Amino acid sequence: MKLKKSEEIQVLEKPDLPPLKSGTWRVLITGGAGHLAYHLVEKLVEMTRGEIRLEMEKELKMSENLAKNLSENEFSQTINEEIDKRIPDRIQLILLDLVEPPRDMLKHYCAFVKGSFADNFIIRALLDDVDTVFHLAAVGMTGQHARDRSTCMEVNSTGTMHLINTCKSKNVKRFIYTSSVGVIFTGNPLIDAKESDIPYPQDWYNYYCESKCHGERIVREASNGTFKTTVLRFNGIYGVGEKRVTERALDFIKSGWWIAMAKTGGVEAMTQLSSVDNCVQGLIKAELALRHSDSEHGQAYHIMDREQCGTFSFWAPLNRALGFPDNMIVFPGFLFRKAAFWAEIIADYFKFDPFISVLEADLLLITTTFSIARAQRELDYDPYPSAMPEIIDFYAGSRIDSKEKSQRKWNFWKKISLSIAIFLIVLPILYFLIYPFLLIFLYLNIWILSVFLGVNL
Repeated sequence: MKLKKSEEIQVLEKPDLPPLKSGTWRVLITGGAGHLAYHLVEKLVEMTRGEIRLEMEKELKMSENLAKNLSENEFSQTINEEIDKRIPDRIQLILLDLVEPPRDMLKHYCAFVKGSFADNFIIRALLDDVDTVFHLAAVGMTGQHARDRSTCMEVNSTGTMHLINTCKSKNVKRFIYTSSVGVIFTGNPLIDAKESDIPYPQDWYNYYCESKCHGERIVREASNGTFKTTVLRFNGIYGVGEKRVTERALDFIKSGWWIAMAKTGGVEAMTQLSSVDNCVQGLIKAELALRHSDSEHGQAYHIMDREQCGTFSFWAPLNRALGFPDNMIVFPGFLFRKAAFWAEIIADYFKFDPFISVLEADLLLITTTFSIARAQRELDYDPYPSAMPEIIDFYAGSRIDSKEKSQRKWNFWKKISLSIAIFLIVLPILYFLIYPFLLIFLYLNIWILSVFLGVNL
């Protein structure tokens, strides 16, 4: 079902999907227009195609008859056409989002409904015969909602609770919720943190983290024998085409202004990020695990890459592949955090997204590494290697244009400019910190001299 952008949802009809047959897996994905949903849909369909192909290979009689009369290419095409016909009988996907997804997502086994998952009317109309819900949608990470606590709580917390209640009334079996390490990060280092080690905090960096924490607790507490839930925590989702982290970092690197890095105590912080492929693997394996009668449910799992990396140096291979030098200016972490603090205040006042938030700054300055042992043990999670080689191949494999060459040419002078700027900022700070002590030291020496010489100076 597709609606014009100007239309409001007044009366919702069921999505335009083929009639449901026995054994068809019907899935609802909130946040269905997002980058993660796009890759989840691709993987679910790829899995379904593989299952159907295996079944067809067992149908030896049909295959032998076809092979006798068709060439190899014709035979392969016929098999693929038959798989396409069978897919809607095996899986049906309903995508729910406020923004329309890419057109190539809307296949004959995939329907789109424009609306909010927090709207009970929409949800009740969609959840008939749904087996699994992948709840990917949330608000407040960026944009105007990030400054609005009531909206964050209403959508991410209360909306999730309404969604769960409706799922239960509609006999949905499995519910997978995507969360963030922001729900447990309070500014203290996390070293190989296990899910059971870190209690939920009382204070959070922003409304998004607070509301997602409440949503996570609601999801976990709602789990029971007939309605099973799982929470997956991601950290810095990245990959080809991902805009929030990857293309934002890419644009900054290509601008030629990535000429410095911040370290606390001269040591770079370590972290573990979550590639899109690993996020999708976690989502699918969490769903498959919940199908077992004796499966763990109501649990939270860390879904990250296996590799730990430096928070800044993770992007160094991409920087190098784009032709920029490795050498960086290193400055104290407290200056970087102060810059983020003032950037956030200014952005809040003028109502735009800051260049970098305090949460993002602290995640770059403070070590946050996580244990994935529980996910490996209970979900059979086996993380793929870092996606950085794929990112480099995609973004740095093409010919570099003249504009980018020019930006690289001025890289040295940008470093000089930044060094001067930092010096001009630090000098007054040092002056105001040291000057009072110099005056005290001077007056103390004058007093000692006057006492020693017996004169009034």
